[in-house]
Amino acid sequence: MKAAKIECREIHAGAGARERRRQPQTIEELLAPDRVWVTPCGCWLWLGGDDGRNDADGLGGYGRILRDDGSRIVEPVHRYVFKKFKGPIPPGYDVDHICAKWQPDPRVSRKCVNLDHLQAIPPRLNQQLKLLRRLGYGTAELDLDGRPHRAVPPVAPASEPPLFLPGESWEDLCF
Repeated sequence: MKAAKIECREIHAGAGARERRRQPQTIEELLAPDRVWVTPCGCWLWLGGDDGRNDADGLGGYGRILRDDGSRIVEPVHRYVFKKFKGPIPPGYDVDHICAKWQPDPRVSRKCVNLDHLQAIPPRLNQQLKLLRRLGYGTAELDLDGRPHRAVPPVAPASEPPLFLPGESWEDLCF
C-alpha cells in the first residue's frame, strides 16, 4: 500500500515539475521547438496550453502562460511576450495579431507570438479589425463582384507590399 502512494506522489511531482518550467527569458528560449512552431508565413504558433476555447472545427483559443513574477496568474501568451520583449502595453489597450489579415482563417493567429506580428491598439480599433477580418474571410460564398471569397484579390493595396501573387488561393498561402 505504501509503495502505491510513493509511486503516485512521484507521478504528480513529475507533472508539477513540467508545469513549473521556467518562462522564456530570451527570444531563443521562446523559439525552442517544444514551445513554438514557425509557419511558412512567419507566425510563431504557441504549442503550450490555451484558454480551452474551441470552435466547432477544433481550432483552439488563445495561448496561455503563467506569469514569471511568482503570482501564479495565467495570462494570454501573446500579451506576456509583448510585455516581456517589446515593453509595456499602454493602459486599456489590446494586443492585436497583425498576421490575422493574411491568414486564410484569422483564428489561426490566436496563438502567434511573433513580435513582428503583435501591435498594441485601442480596444475599439481591435473590435473593428476583428469584424472586418470576419467579414472578409469566407463568411459568404461570393463577394459583390461575384468572385468566391476564397479567391485572393488580384491587386494588393498600394500602401502594402504584395504578400502573394494574384490568382493564388487562400489555402495556398500560410499555415
